[in-house]
Amino acid sequence: MRKFFITFFVLLSCYVLWPYLVVFNLYVALKTGDTGGVEERVDWAPLKEGLTKDLDQLVAKELKKNLRKEGIQVSFGSLTLSKEISEKIGTPAGLIYLFNKPEKFLEQIRQAFENKTSAKQITPPSTQKKPYEPEGPNIPSLHERIDYVFFTDLSSFRLSFKQGNLPFTLDWHRLGLSWKLVRLKLPANLV
Repeated sequence: MRKFFITFFVLLSCYVLWPYLVVFNLYVALKTGDTGGVEERVDWAPLKEGLTKDLDQLVAKELKKNLRKEGIQVSFGSLTLSKEISEKIGTPAGLIYLFNKPEKFLEQIRQAFENKTSAKQITPPSTQKKPYEPEGPNIPSLHERIDYVFFTDLSSFRLSFKQGNLPFTLDWHRLGLSWKLVRLKLPANLV
């Protein structure tokens, strides 16, 4: 009976630690510019769909705000803007750029929302893979940057953190024998 409990505890511990390892692997892939590593750790269809929904809500909020102002011309081309922007973010290069330079990338998105630039001009720079250089554990920094990390159910996992001063939330789902990133929630104050 004791062997059963030890085996059960070891398997349970491995299952609980598994998504943390996946988060770390995605972190390393983003930090080093490994587009192949990012590609295999993300389920792209639901990620892009979620980004489009978030950006649609931002567009709708901006349209409502602008409709209240007098003399403002409203363009419904903004509704396709969210799809174009989600296509830019929803690539390995887009996620790497968003992770490494979030303020710069989000500023380009803001300018597209304000019609100062076209969404077609938002282009993540090409990335070159670089070696990962571990920097010792910085536990106080982790506590400041990570809001929460937890299982939402047995096959779902959520991480909320700050990159720079910008809050992001990532959702993972277990698909078969691997965990995939399926949702990226952008900062609510994007526009």
